[in-house]
Amino acid sequence: MSDDELGMSPPASPPAYDQGSFEEESLPKGVKKTVITEGSGWEKPKNLYEVKVNLKAKHGETVFDSNEDEGSPRTYVVGSGLPCKGVDALFKDMKKGEKSTAVVDAGLAFGSQGIPEKNVPPDAKVTYEIELVEWLKIEDISKLKDTGIMLKTLVEGPEWDKPKDNDISFLRYRGRVQNEDTYFTVEGMADGAEPLRIKTSEISPSGLLTAVKELKKSSKAIVTLSPKYAFGDEGVPDKAVPAGATVEYEVELVDVHAVNDVTKDGGILVEVLKKISAEWKKPKDTSKCVVSYKAAVAGSSPWAERQFESVEMQEIIIGDSANGITDGLERAIEQLVKGQSAFVKVRSDYAYGDVGLNDKVKPGESVEYQVELISFEEAPSTYSMSAAEKKAYSEKIKEFGNVYFKAGSFRRALRRYEVALEPFDHIEGIKDDAEKKAAQEIKAACLLNIAACHEKAGDWNQVLARCNKVLDLPYGHSKAHFRRAKAYTQLGRLQEARADLDKLAEADPNDKAVLAMIGTVRKLQRDQDARAKQVFGKMFKSADTASA
Repeated sequence: MSDDELGMSPPASPPAYDQGSFEEESLPKGVKKTVITEGSGWEKPKNLYEVKVNLKAKHGETVFDSNEDEGSPRTYVVGSGLPCKGVDALFKDMKKGEKSTAVVDAGLAFGSQGIPEKNVPPDAKVTYEIELVEWLKIEDISKLKDTGIMLKTLVEGPEWDKPKDNDISFLRYRGRVQNEDTYFTVEGMADGAEPLRIKTSEISPSGLLTAVKELKKSSKAIVTLSPKYAFGDEGVPDKAVPAGATVEYEVELVDVHAVNDVTKDGGILVEVLKKISAEWKKPKDTSKCVVSYKAAVAGSSPWAERQFESVEMQEIIIGDSANGITDGLERAIEQLVKGQSAFVKVRSDYAYGDVGLNDKVKPGESVEYQVELISFEEAPSTYSMSAAEKKAYSEKIKEFGNVYFKAGSFRRALRRYEVALEPFDHIEGIKDDAEKKAAQEIKAACLLNIAACHEKAGDWNQVLARCNKVLDLPYGHSKAHFRRAKAYTQLGRLQEARADLDKLAEADPNDKAVLAMIGTVRKLQRDQDARAKQVFGKMFKSADTASA
């Protein structure tokens, strides 16, 4: 594929940019502008942009510079001070397609020297007629603004989204040492070749990664990297990149697939294959969905060799354990809109865990899915439900959680209990006493179940927080006191644990679980006191020795 086929011409060496010249868009004194034809849009060129202009320059009635006979617009870099400082400042005050004249004082034109060979005398005012045809963005995108990563945008894509680290980028690119004719790397640019599919964070060198993350889908650009952002003082000898080389890449970002880290721990990664802008609603608990999917053990061999399941047009209800699908697949489906497809990577703990799936998935193996959400029925909104409907909805979701809890799927149970709690999380505004009491009972049950899930995970601070919420309710809850006492004990807050247990023992002096727990706390308290006594004894002994 040639330069022309890609729509790129070989980049020239960048000029020495004066980034401090005329940063403000307003014109300096000494440049008087008159608009002949208004431009379009609102954008104006900035320093480092490459502008293409038609121009005619006069001193009096004498034309001393023009591109009329050159057959194409002339190119200047904003901030370079060319063709003179006044016109360079004018570029930044023009819109695309604008045509203007500017009278430029000598100090911002050619000063006391003039241009004798073009009959421009010293200290002469000059007049420029400028048409701003177009521009190319050239930006220093390095964090240090040290011109180490220069991005020249040739074609700007129409969408706003840019690749993020987890996203999948589809690239065509080639790289060469600056001003060399041969390329040391070429990806996806041969005739008929597919673009390179790569996780964005894995793009290298670092300067190229930075540049790609600044591109929009369908953009084309030229990236110039100093050695610091390319291959440093080592170079790449086997690719004929010498030490300390400045390199250039021609890049096209063909496509971007957004990847959602659903659990924020890398456990469920959903790569959306098709963006559907007309749809925005997504399924949630109790939504009835129709899905098709294929499942394979994670690996690098061909998909067909790893696939262990293929399902067409299956109806599932989000949250229902009867679906028979993994936590990872269910959560992935919740990320999709109607008609959307995705590629999903699910870590073992969100798939079949340490148990595996018969002889199909070994214990600890991750799983991949190709899934399509064909359609779904929206779950009812709890905001419009009556008190009875909210109670029935919450009980249904809570029962889903109970099934998962009994099966040992505590993480899935936790999600269900949290959803069941939502309609009753804020019940202060309920006026009817009977309804309020029923809501408080449901809220307490959900919170205690949530605390039980956190207990299974050993997250005692969360257990404590949930039990405290239960005990903020106006009715007594012995389970909350007991579970909170366990949390206090695990956190070493033994006096607070004993206070809860004493309340329970007062209410039922024969409760064996409470009595056993009191015995445990007493023993721990004695051990804690003995350790403290030993520490203080050593401290006082050291103090006596020092004073002697």
